[in-house]
Amino acid sequence: MHAVNWRTVLSFLHSWQWLIAAMVAAIPTIYYGPRKVLETWDWYLDRFRDQPILDVMRDRKLLPQHLLVPLQPALGPSSPAVTQNTLIIQEGTYSVGDLAPLLHRSHHSIGKSLRRLRAQGKVELYGGGFRLRE
Repeated sequence: MHAVNWRTVLSFLHSWQWLIAAMVAAIPTIYYGPRKVLETWDWYLDRFRDQPILDVMRDRKLLPQHLLVPLQPALGPSSPAVTQNTLIIQEGTYSVGDLAPLLHRSHHSIGKSLRRLRAQGKVELYGGGFRLRE
């Protein structure tokens, strides 16, 4: 049997110290890393995708004239037709179709952002569209 003395153990540790240090450093990285990645991803989505929708809704930005479609015909010659902008002014209600051209994004992208905002309690369904939660 070969006796192991301290000098042999220290020599072994010295030659493999980089591996031991890497293993010790990897433990917190594996434990905390995915959470930080997900928190960062959520921050980016909020900052660059969801926040512009909230800004448009807070400012009650209106659709350009060329995109307006009458929702119901005018009641008389002097009354204007009800359009999406009428709903935006009166109720602050936006549909996915209203927000997409304002933000130059696809309907799919706007829908995903509105689902996230609704889950966070920042917007609510109202009258066939979405409005800021009061």
